[in-house]
Amino acid sequence: MNELAPFESFLKELVTAYRTKYAVQFNKNFPVEGKNAVPMQIVEQQLAKALVGVTPNQLQRGLALFYASTNTYMPNFAEFRAMCMGDDWWSAEKAWVKACEYTQISQHKKVKLPDGREQNQEITTLTKFVLDQVYSLIQDGEMYKAKMEFIKIYDEYRAEAQLKGKTQAWYQEPILLAQKNEQKVHKPVSNDEAQKHLKSLMERLKINGRKPAPVKKLQAKEKEPELAKELGPDPFDNPHEYAEMCRREGMPIPRNIQQLIDGANV
Repeated sequence: MNELAPFESFLKELVTAYRTKYAVQFNKNFPVEGKNAVPMQIVEQQLAKALVGVTPNQLQRGLALFYASTNTYMPNFAEFRAMCMGDDWWSAEKAWVKACEYTQISQHKKVKLPDGREQNQEITTLTKFVLDQVYSLIQDGEMYKAKMEFIKIYDEYRAEAQLKGKTQAWYQEPILLAQKNEQKVHKPVSNDEAQKHLKSLMERLKINGRKPAPVKKLQAKEKEPELAKELGPDPFDNPHEYAEMCRREGMPIPRNIQQLIDGANV
């Protein structure tokens, strides 16, 4: 109960500020008399729901901005919440613009902080996360659909983060390790060195005192002469034998060979 007392006190102070600074508009929205009268308890309950997740420091900042504002239009409870949050979180519209700008960055740069550290301040972690969710739509040229989906997802996750009391954080680009594309060049070894490695390998392969089978030496084989193919008798040297072969094989006897045979017979 003691923890709620400061918040309840703040709500009463804020309602009083509304009724004082924007009396006409407030009484129009929340009349205190007549059949449409709204009890102040209901007003405070609605205001409390709108401020769930807002820290005490943020409430005080919002109240200070409320008093200092010269706007003649009364902010609704959601707008007052935005005044409390201030720059802690980007709006969905601003996050979308930053996301579009981020996609055009070719080389990311870090900003040096007062304490000497460096960090990226181009896009927030939430904005980057939501951008990844809709990036396929952007690649397909569906910009309007991508924007609508981006705003929907962003608002949902931002509200969840605010309820948990989280603050906006900058997305840090991952550190890429340089990759060496060096190709290994084969360096042949001498025959003596190869024999040493082979002998060492054979020693390691010994099991229970058994020696591995001796390595067979590769010997170059002499190329065997190709067997002559039997093409049959020469038609010009032995026309009669060639003609006999044609008859056996069922092939016609060439005309010039037949003439050669007929001439020989004559």
